[in-house]
Amino acid sequence: MPEPLAASTNLTAFERFRNAKYFPALDGLRCLSILAVIWHHSTPRQLEGIAGRGHLGVRLFFCISGLLITTLLLRERGRSGSVDLTRFWVRRSLRIFPLYYAVLLGFVAFAWFMPASPMRAHFFTSLPFFATHTSNWFINYNVPHPVLFAFAWSLSTEEQFYLGLPLVVRALKSRTALAALMTTLIVVDQLAERQLLAPLLPPHCRAEVIVTSFAASIGFGALVAVILDGERGFRWLGSWLSHRYSVMALFSLVATWLVWFPRYFVVFEAGLALLVTACALSTDSPLVRWLSTRSLCHVGRVSYGMYLFHVPIIGALKRLIPAIAEQPAALFPLATLMTTALATLSHKYFESQFLARRPNPQ
Repeated sequence: MPEPLAASTNLTAFERFRNAKYFPALDGLRCLSILAVIWHHSTPRQLEGIAGRGHLGVRLFFCISGLLITTLLLRERGRSGSVDLTRFWVRRSLRIFPLYYAVLLGFVAFAWFMPASPMRAHFFTSLPFFATHTSNWFINYNVPHPVLFAFAWSLSTEEQFYLGLPLVVRALKSRTALAALMTTLIVVDQLAERQLLAPLLPPHCRAEVIVTSFAASIGFGALVAVILDGERGFRWLGSWLSHRYSVMALFSLVATWLVWFPRYFVVFEAGLALLVTACALSTDSPLVRWLSTRSLCHVGRVSYGMYLFHVPIIGALKRLIPAIAEQPAALFPLATLMTTALATLSHKYFESQFLARRPNPQ
């Protein structure tokens, strides 16, 4: 595992951040994200309090993606003056598509041999949208039966971000313009979700669904990355977030919000993005050192495969061992162990074949 570059005491915090190619603590956060999601899908119903917040693991994934992908693109533009769109999209495609379509094909085979049912019919009707990463725009989730492959909505959100962000970074040379655009997208998303744009976007119309599919958590991650890309912005925000006590302060705040949720969810998303950034920047926090441990980083590195595998594994366990279907305390650890093992094998023997073919980043 690459060592954090923070040991270079002769560099300023801004230079260390610009030179760092790997942030181990973010893999640790990915580990926490996927564990939260597996817990969420291991529970038989929505639980009260913090035990029912597992679905927010997806928002943590979004914050990490927003921060990292935007940072990488801005660094490339800073070095070369532009963004190589083909190189970026090929790299992302080789990372995401092979396993995604392999798992989708598995769901197709499973549904093909199912008895005729509304769930089966809904899946095959929705298949073109799963195949084109537009499931979050065009699939009706408000149906009285489970939706096969429903978890792909978050992957569609990320793919749309990966498609659009490089175009924006390449077109808008000003950090101020980029920051203004991200802020605008977040604001429009929030207004639309509260139906304050109803004269322009009637509730539940397709345009409203598409507008509100933009995740504010991705936007906040990207916005912070834009701010940190300039030395002035780093002095304003990064110097505070890199302080040794900032990580624990933000972690305590987010943990408190998990128990007593803030009135507006967007506040939680903003706090989550700041916590992710603090974990990337901090060099001497005990929490960051724990998140950077080998076991957590390993789970974080294979978390993409875990996200794709965990739902079918949970479903199989419920069928094979009906007694644990209503017992998340038993189902969760068993599903986590099996999901981690399968994702590790997938990463080593399947995904690595495609990752090795990716063009080097600029």
